[in-house]
Amino acid sequence: MFRPSPFGIQVHTGSLISEPFRTRGAELRVSWIRLDGVLWHEIQPEPDGPYRWSALAGLEQDIDAARELGLTPVVIIRGAPLWAAVAPALCAAVRDERLPEYAAFLEALAQRYRGRVNYWELGNEPDVDPRLVAADSPFGCLGDIDDPYYGGERYGRMLQAAAPALRRGNPDARVVFGGLLLATSHTTDPSRGRPERFLEGALRAGAAPYFDILAYHSHVPYVQRPDDDHDTSVFSWWSDLGGWTVGKARFLREVMARYEVDKPLWLNETSLTCDRRFPACHEPPATFLEVQAQHLTRIYARAIAFDIEQIAWYSLDRGGWEQTGLLNTDLTPRPAYRALQHMARTVQPFQRAHRIYSEEDLEGYRFVKETTVVDILWTRQGGLVRGVYLPAERLVAATRYDGTSVSRHIAGNMAYITVSFEPVLVEWARSNS
Repeated sequence: MFRPSPFGIQVHTGSLISEPFRTRGAELRVSWIRLDGVLWHEIQPEPDGPYRWSALAGLEQDIDAARELGLTPVVIIRGAPLWAAVAPALCAAVRDERLPEYAAFLEALAQRYRGRVNYWELGNEPDVDPRLVAADSPFGCLGDIDDPYYGGERYGRMLQAAAPALRRGNPDARVVFGGLLLATSHTTDPSRGRPERFLEGALRAGAAPYFDILAYHSHVPYVQRPDDDHDTSVFSWWSDLGGWTVGKARFLREVMARYEVDKPLWLNETSLTCDRRFPACHEPPATFLEVQAQHLTRIYARAIAFDIEQIAWYSLDRGGWEQTGLLNTDLTPRPAYRALQHMARTVQPFQRAHRIYSEEDLEGYRFVKETTVVDILWTRQGGLVRGVYLPAERLVAATRYDGTSVSRHIAGNMAYITVSFEPVLVEWARSNS
């Protein structure tokens, strides 16, 4: 039995209208696409007013294009109209007394897109106080610095109204807990509150039965050290828990365990960023683009082996935010695009994935397929080289993270492959025994 594909991407609304852009998306061989999204304030700007579904024309084109490409769309719902918000801003939570109107809207939305959209994500990085972002911010808006649980309990009450409504509109609807920014595991600045308690607040409010999937984000900054594993380096706030990818997942599972909750995890925004405040990032240097591609391979391997069920790179778009786009402005692929494409093609379909090699200087993950096994391997620091042996007759292919071939040396009946800091993918036939 094969594991469902975990490979995903995000695009911005209207991107898939372009035929060349759709072609690039299809060539990636991913299975999930995250779309942002549905804005309630655009659809129902007046209380008791009609739903203006025409506001979703661009999104509808993206949904149809995604489905034509065989991609499963995940659609974000956000934005409270001023008449329903707790504050006079579009970036704000829904007032409790307006939850019935919100539920009615969600039921109509799910019914309208029944058969086209089953996955609905409620908010985007909700664990950010609206005072910290712009009034029309596409992320945040539901946090509360002054609340011990950062607004999580209010979000939990919202889920209790929202989830049944979505499921009434579409019995197949799956509710995704808005992808958490989760900046740190323990905020030490009192003026910032405790955003890491947002999930706990929702669970305290009884939200567990009202979401199906827990999502989180991980945008790792590039520190211009090519031989650093940016996901797990000591500069990371998450290093004590295993790095950005695994550490955040471990933290969220620990919080859920305290409330006897077990939900699938999605890493539905992830990237390696190049901060455009630095001149070197205005036009991303080739070194950064190669490091970004290697980073992508590492985090997808780690996340999949850690039973994270979906990983979506942010984003496919041209250039992208902080140089995270998989495509250049002329739609030519960047190295990270090639890395994602090669990994998705090489390891799928697979039955299971797990970590191998526990040595201090070598890290590796095994993807077990029907007749072959793919090992993704790298050394833990730049300049370090290790050799891997396996029976020569069972070697199928050995490639770098970008798909180019890796040299191998044959000695008798054994093949020797050199592994360095750059990830390699080694595919070999499973034993008949």
